[in-house]
Amino acid sequence: MIQRLQSVFLFLTFIITGLLFFLPVIQLEIPQNNTDLNPFFLFYTSKYVQAGNPSVFITYNWFSMILNIIITGLAFFTIFLYKKQLLQLRMCLVNIILMIGLVILVSIQAYNIVKPTGIWHIELGFCFPIIGIILTWLAMRGIIKDISILKSYDRIR
Repeated sequence: MIQRLQSVFLFLTFIITGLLFFLPVIQLEIPQNNTDLNPFFLFYTSKYVQAGNPSVFITYNWFSMILNIIITGLAFFTIFLYKKQLLQLRMCLVNIILMIGLVILVSIQAYNIVKPTGIWHIELGFCFPIIGIILTWLAMRGIIKDISILKSYDRIR
């Protein structure tokens, strides 16, 4: 039922979290090494320059990728729970908690790679889980309004 506004918010959350697979999240600057961290695209590449000969190493980061798959799938699945508003509300809450966990996980991973000697810069993709949290919260507000409207109709009968 796409005419409900919360369904549009959930669909936008699905699109935005899906884009995380293709966008850079954090750029790391380590002394004598340059690292671009994209934990949502299965791996991040590390470019090490040794004696003028650049090498590229691929390191897998499965946990953040699996977490993003769960978040994206949950946002898509929640759209179709429009007949069960309480379950839809709970799924939105779980999705918000998972997105907060994803932001914390990526920050911890970047800090562990950089340590105190390096610098990390936030890229555009890092803002997408935060935008997803806001959109899911707006969807929750719409679901709560639907629940209150349904309860008021039950009182009138």
